[in-house]
Amino acid sequence: MSVDDFRTHDGRCVVAEDRLRIQPGRRGLFGTLQQALTDDEIPPIRRAGVALFLVAAAVGAVLAVRTLPVWFSGAIAGLLLAWLAWKAIQSRDGEGEVVIPFADIEGIEPEYGLPLLTRPRFVIRYRSEGGVKRRYLLTPSRLYGFGAYERGKDLFEERGLLEQPTPDDEAA
Repeated sequence: MSVDDFRTHDGRCVVAEDRLRIQPGRRGLFGTLQQALTDDEIPPIRRAGVALFLVAAAVGAVLAVRTLPVWFSGAIAGLLLAWLAWKAIQSRDGEGEVVIPFADIEGIEPEYGLPLLTRPRFVIRYRSEGGVKRRYLLTPSRLYGFGAYERGKDLFEERGLLEQPTPDDEAA
């Protein structure tokens, strides 16, 4: 039985012989960054770049706190804490593993996204509950997700799940 997987935004996507399993991550934002820094699939020079970016962001935050007015720094800290609390609530109430049999998948459309604005993703169209549903499968950020999107695209193409462009799409 052939089983392959690739990283998603907050977990893994397992492409088995007859089904797709989307496993949510349980480690949150910092766990994803830690995985990006320790993942052997990412070249060491790029991991060093991620680490330097994180250090630069931390230094920038410290300098901002020291130079901005106290009320503004407090407002930013409050918004940051509210965002972290919201993420913690979302991860606790999130859905578990999703399993989609290949027989139900109508097609998977890869979308590279807009550089620096959106993450690369896959739009999975599948039959469920008498209709066709769409599920967006986000891959890691371009900052630390080196190769995850391309690996997912290759795996879906090997299984014949990617939507093939029609002649009308190519002409446009």
